Parts: sequence; C-alpha cells; structure tokens
Amino acid sequence: DLMMGRGNTGPVYPWFGKDIREGIPLSIENYHLLRRLWREKNISWEGKFRTPLQGYTSTPFPLDDVPPFVWHGSIRSPQIAEQAAFYGDGYFHNNIFWNKEHVAQMVGMYRNRFEAYGHGRADQAIVGLGGQIFVGETEEAAKKQFRPYFDVAPVYGHGPSLEEFTELTPLTVGTVEQVIERTMQFAGWVGDYQRQLFLMDHAGLPLEVVLNQIEILGTQIVPELRRRMEARRPEHVPSDPPSHASLKANRDNPHFQVTPGKIAEES
Repeated sequence: DLMMGRGNTGPVYPWFGKDIREGIPLSIENYHLLRRLWREKNISWEGKFRTPLQGYTSTPFPLDDVPPFVWHGSIRSPQIAEQAAFYGDGYFHNNIFWNKEHVAQMVGMYRNRFEAYGHGRADQAIVGLGGQIFVGETEEAAKKQFRPYFDVAPVYGHGPSLEEFTELTPLTVGTVEQVIERTMQFAGWVGDYQRQLFLMDHAGLPLEVVLNQIEILGTQIVPELRRRMEARRPEHVPSDPPSHASLKANRDNPHFQVTPGKIAEES
C-alpha cells in the first residue's frame, strides 16, 4: 500500500518552489501523472506545475508491472476524496482532530462517488480511519498518566481539556475495553471499513511509555478489534484493500485500466 497526502504545512511548499494556495490542483495533476508513469512507457506530457516530459520512462518500473494500491489521505478536501473515488483508490480520512459528523460527511461523499464511477457499491469502497489512544489499568490511572503530556502538547495543549477533546474527537484514554468499544463506534459513523491506524507516539510521550502502549495495542486491542470488526462486516464488503497479488491477478479490472480524467473540473 502507498498512502499519499498533499500536506498542510505551509513552509514545505516553498522548499520545492510551490505555492500552498495551489496545493489541491498541484496534488491532482501530480497524481494523474504518477498513474501514467506507473502504467506507460515513453511518455510525452505537459502540465502546469512541472517541466514537460518527452519520451520519458520511469525506472524502476512497478514490480511485475503492477502499480501499488494507493490511499488518498485527506482531512477536509473534497477534491481529494473525489479523486480517490474516480480511480477506485482507497480513501484515508485522518480523523484524529475532527468530530464524527465531519468524518461521516467526507467518507460518505467518497463512498457515493466511488459507486457513481462504477467501482462497486458505496459500502464496498475502501476506507481507512485514524485514531489515537492511551491505555491504563483503569480510566483514572490512564488519565492521570497522560494528562500532564496532553496539557502541554505542541498540537493540542493549552486548548480544550482532555475530557472535551475526548468527547469531540476519537482520542480515547482509558482501559483496553474502553479503547475497543470506542473504536468499534467508528464503523457506525462511516460504515464498515478496511484500515484503522493508531497514533501512538504523540504528545511528547517518553519512548519507553510509547513502546509499552504499542505492546498493549498489538497484544490486547488489535486482535479483539479484528474479531469484532469481522463479525459485523457483511459478506459483500471487503475486509482488506487490494493487494499486489490481487491486482496482479486482475489486470483487466477497471480499477487497473481506468484512464485519467479531469478531476479538478468535475469536483
């Protein structure tokens, strides 16, 4: 899998001679070109944001001539969700700072457009979500240990309280079971989905604490989440995104063959 995001850090764009105010059309054009470079040889191409290509072949070419499955990461840009839907690619909504209503709206738009472009039913669209957790033996113990880091964190410190932030976003601070139950609510917001990513190294947590949290996640949380998610997933909804093996076996699939269109205008 390859996950792409256009980035929301303004100073990065000038490093490459670009303007963040053109970030969306730049991202759309670049991905159109990238798809062609993965699928075609001796390309002649001209666009708005980079120098033209004349008879260019990308090397190395994708393994077995099969491009990787792509996730389009977007928090608030409907144009990026539209591009993901157009190609039948995956859509990753990094929802760690957003309320469930916004998340449901963005994912719902992607699902509806995925179906409109003929890639399958809306509930079969390939979706990923983010999450962030801190686990303790009890909810009180987890909050007591995590709060000093949360309160001064560069991103969300000095703002809403830990309790307010937990209420508004997917942040879950509590026991293993509380994390599992809260994460299982996500499918109620957006439908059954294929990838759940957890932010673990956040708020300036010490390395040894992070490693312990990862151990808990891998041994106590993830196995049970997988079991419960599969138990509720309808048979027609995929449990995983396309893999290299499945894409190789389905070269004639429309997902593999689709030709670039004018996403910027359509969205």
